[in-house]
Amino acid sequence: MSKRELSDTDRAAVTQSVKHARLIEASRRLARIVKHVDPDPDAKRLRTRLEKSMTQWIKRHGGPAFDQPFSNDHLKVIAKIEQAINGGGLFALAMPRGHGKSTLLKWATLYCLLTGRRRYVVIVAATSEMAQAVVEFVRQQIQESDSLHEHYPHVTTYARATDGKAIKARFQLRADGKTSGIQWSKTTLVLPEVLRPDGEAYPSNGAILEGHGLTGAIRGKWKDTKTGKVLRPDFVLLDDPQTRESAESESQCNMRERIITGDVLGLAGPRKKIAAVMPCTIVQPGDLAARFLDHNKHPEWSGETCRLVEVWPNEQDGLWQEYAHIYRDGIAQGRGTVAAYDFYRSNRAAMDAGAVVSWEQRIRDGEISALQTAENLMIETGEQFWAEYQNEPKKHGAGSVYVLTPEIVQSRTNNDISPGQVPDWAQVIIAATDINPSYALSTAVVAFGANQTAAVLWYGLHKMAVPKEATVIERRRIIYEHLASHGGDVARLACRPTSWIIDGGGSPEGCVIQFAYNAPKICGLTAQCSFGRGWKTYRPTAKATYKVRVGEQLHQVSERRDRQWIVYNADYWREVAQRGWTGAPGAPGSCSLPRGSHPDFAAQVTREQLSGKDDIGGRMVWVWNTAPGPHDYGDCMHMAYMGASISGIGTGAITQPRRYIEQRRCKVERER
Repeated sequence: MSKRELSDTDRAAVTQSVKHARLIEASRRLARIVKHVDPDPDAKRLRTRLEKSMTQWIKRHGGPAFDQPFSNDHLKVIAKIEQAINGGGLFALAMPRGHGKSTLLKWATLYCLLTGRRRYVVIVAATSEMAQAVVEFVRQQIQESDSLHEHYPHVTTYARATDGKAIKARFQLRADGKTSGIQWSKTTLVLPEVLRPDGEAYPSNGAILEGHGLTGAIRGKWKDTKTGKVLRPDFVLLDDPQTRESAESESQCNMRERIITGDVLGLAGPRKKIAAVMPCTIVQPGDLAARFLDHNKHPEWSGETCRLVEVWPNEQDGLWQEYAHIYRDGIAQGRGTVAAYDFYRSNRAAMDAGAVVSWEQRIRDGEISALQTAENLMIETGEQFWAEYQNEPKKHGAGSVYVLTPEIVQSRTNNDISPGQVPDWAQVIIAATDINPSYALSTAVVAFGANQTAAVLWYGLHKMAVPKEATVIERRRIIYEHLASHGGDVARLACRPTSWIIDGGGSPEGCVIQFAYNAPKICGLTAQCSFGRGWKTYRPTAKATYKVRVGEQLHQVSERRDRQWIVYNADYWREVAQRGWTGAPGAPGSCSLPRGSHPDFAAQVTREQLSGKDDIGGRMVWVWNTAPGPHDYGDCMHMAYMGASISGIGTGAITQPRRYIEQRRCKVERER
């Protein structure tokens, strides 16, 4: 078969087809080219000025995320991050939950990438999903922020042209027809490499951001640049690199600590020292965050710990206790928080006195002040407040002598006994009253049976307020009169006590000794004044002219018939009383509550936690951690246990015969 010669028509068709293909290719190539326009001179000058201060930079570009003034803590943290970005170093920063540390971290990432201060940034979070969220945030801001677009069009223009699609980024071209170098993926972001009008490169060219979970594959990170140079990570941001689960596991904390000190800090390579910042929250004593904040364990890290409340108010154990009472009662009864807020408004000057909060602008909607927000958070979150907002978590479990929480106390409820009802096994009934002149008398009435089995029968407040300007005599008169009134109420209870122990208020020269002597004539109750002493000062001794009767970690002192009192080891009896809640109701040495809900009582008796106890030099030593807030009912309970030992029921069980217990009907007062 012979070949057919191409005709002129054929040649014209081929030529036209080639031209069309070239035109299509040129059009496609042209469509992939992205050009940007540099900011005007005024915008450039503003950009240069802002880049000198990360605080001003993130304020300008962060917009609504930073609509409130920064606190001193924020400024300290920002300064630490900026120092690490510009000069290197390792910084661990503990901030309260909700203080915006993750938001600061995200904008700090944008700052160091766009200004070119760091070339290869690695985000390391507790999980890969959390790290990817930071990468996604940076990508979204570069694409959508008009403020960033005004100052950094050499980055944002190319990002916007991708429409968030990795395939478009891959084939994107710059004005000279070369690839722009921009890249997107779930874990990685590479900024474009483009030229200024003068032909020079921008500082941000080719900057890399990666996000990884701490336990993922983070060893041996490096990237080849378009020029053939190998880049290694030069800055790491560790965004809260522990979960609650890992914080509670010593083995996981050990593993994560090894990863940070080995894998993470080795990312820069053998000859360079990497810079790193670790915003974190201490979840448990000794967890990962606590270790890197401890200068003794990790002196190479500069630690900074911030708290929601720097100094607690003078009335923390006074008016704020009453506020918490009103707050909880309002919520429980369905009345809301109106009464509590009104109480705060009426007493704000006194309730705010002495307080220092770290961020005055941190006020939740509807609340009046940052201090009230902090107090409400403490009421709402309970023990977690100390970890989440103060970075001072309370130690429990193996590190404590025993575990006692409000939940444990509330679980010791005996539904077979109503408030005020005396159980059949009761041998003695002790009333114990703690005196707080600023707001109330707090009283608990406790029944004790054989083997030191105990049951709280009733507890309540008798409100009073001794003016601060009152003279000593006026102060004693007011307390005496309120004790007389309250004694009448206690005497009319169905669970009428066989003995009444009253806190002496610190000095035998007060009015309580006098009232205790007159109590049988005033209210028909046998009362005794008591003074608790810590292990450091307690000694079962008195003046040679006094008569002393020694009991179990206590001694009764008699100067004369109308001047008698008790001195006891408060640390010893506090432990005895608290251990009562660790046993099942009805068991020997156990303690129980009557039917109902008792959240405030449970919180108060657990605010003092025994963190250590040992025999040192032949003396028993107790170490207590005390949380801010009232613990008056806790004091009542250990006074009641001490009083029971005087009546014959101590830790050695019953030593005296059963006494007759008078019962009367009465209206039982519940928590107010």
